[in-house]
Amino acid sequence: MILSKTWFRSLSRNNRSAKLTSRKSRKLSIKIKKMNNLFSYGIEANVSLLILVLLFILAFRQLSFFRWNRFLLIALVSFCTLVPCLKFKTDYVDLNDPKTKLNQEIAFQEQLHNSNAPLSIEPEEQLNLWDRMELKKILTYAYLLIAIFFLIRLVYRSLTLAYFLKKMDFQEHQGIKVIPPFNRFNNCSIFHYIVMDKNALKSYEGQLIFAHEAQHIRKGHAWDKFYIELMCCFFWINPAIYWVRKELHRLHEFQVDRAVGECYGKTDYASFLLNLTQQHQQIDYMQSRILKNQNELVERIDRLMRNLSPRTKGYQYLLLVPCIFVLIVSFSFINPTKEKITALNAVKNSVKTIVLDPGHGGKDNGATNSKGLKEKDLTLQACKMIQNELEKEGFQVVLTHSKDEFMMLKDRAAFTGDALVSIHFDVDPSNTKLPIGLFYPKAVELPKIQDQSREFAFRLTQNLKNQGLSTQKPVESHSHAILRGAKIPALIVSLGNMNTFSNTLDPQFISAFTRALKTSLSE
Repeated sequence: MILSKTWFRSLSRNNRSAKLTSRKSRKLSIKIKKMNNLFSYGIEANVSLLILVLLFILAFRQLSFFRWNRFLLIALVSFCTLVPCLKFKTDYVDLNDPKTKLNQEIAFQEQLHNSNAPLSIEPEEQLNLWDRMELKKILTYAYLLIAIFFLIRLVYRSLTLAYFLKKMDFQEHQGIKVIPPFNRFNNCSIFHYIVMDKNALKSYEGQLIFAHEAQHIRKGHAWDKFYIELMCCFFWINPAIYWVRKELHRLHEFQVDRAVGECYGKTDYASFLLNLTQQHQQIDYMQSRILKNQNELVERIDRLMRNLSPRTKGYQYLLLVPCIFVLIVSFSFINPTKEKITALNAVKNSVKTIVLDPGHGGKDNGATNSKGLKEKDLTLQACKMIQNELEKEGFQVVLTHSKDEFMMLKDRAAFTGDALVSIHFDVDPSNTKLPIGLFYPKAVELPKIQDQSREFAFRLTQNLKNQGLSTQKPVESHSHAILRGAKIPALIVSLGNMNTFSNTLDPQFISAFTRALKTSLSE
């Protein structure tokens, strides 16, 4: 028994709030879809970054095209945020191919035969909190919360630094603002500011420091750093992004060393780097310092004195084209587009398969009317009559059980097809006719199934009314295990008050119901 007298008496209130409930269900469905999409998006973006960084290390890192490599790194990181959205349409399916239909039918039959399981009692109870929360949704929320934390920290530090710089007294030199050292900032550049002792500008070493930092400003390196810090908030779990940040700093220094060395002479500039006394201080995230550490010095001088890579080496960058193409195609197969899924579903749906579930059975009698008629007997009779009517119309009908036997609810929900309809009856002592009631799932694991079930329920309601059958508005339910566990669009249908039925159901009533069901499945 699914419905009760109390439920019908309060149904008018449910109907008044049905529209609001429907909207809430729709919002929840959209939210779950977004969580699933975000989880896949994060995985694909991080994997793409690892692959492309590995490609950069193997093919481009040793080239002396510092400017190209700088922009390439930024472009690769940016591309990784887009690659999950770039999918090729795959697996074109000819809907009229008889072999395709036959293969789908064979696969479906095999799945049905393999669905048998030992019987046990499974009460219809509410899921606990852990069961309701999917692991991937938990991981998605955790990832987003940590990313938001890093983003807030970045914004706070940036605004604090900008406010502090605005209050500083500065002196313009060659059109660039020079401010005195503060905190751990010295001999470095921060966006359009150079932090150094203004008295040092009179010395030759001071002029080299100024020239070095001025190149950082003119080439816009601070914006690169800020962008990579922003990407670190998004890719915070990925070690590749921190390698990119370090490599970008390395390329900035190579690029500036080459420019300053051409102006002041490579030998003199290399000597200046060797003789430069550098205080060992922590480097801030937005700071460009002339010399970060002694380990970096040898490589910088080596790159400064080395000849540039021949222009023919530039053709190596063409390797990116097939690699990116393979990456996009790979993700297209791993996580196919909706067009592919829709095409495959269309093939399976070329022959409609309806799963009918006679409510209760075996030791579960369900409700019993005043004449001793058991609900399990009436539901089995109704399903067989509906099966006979639908098969005449060309539908394939599968019963979860064709004789009086008990089945676990999760086994009933495991059947596959185009739709699942679980038939039930209710008992009202007043012996008055009750309208047909429909339930559809709420907050199921697959949001698409929830949407399809809801649409199916409202279509069936309208078609039942068109057949002259009294029907209430569908109600969403989270308390029924067969709806929670269904992998296809699923409904629970109560055909009315058992006290108004005799031992044999009215064929005209069943025919009208079947016509409405057929129309709903065909739309």
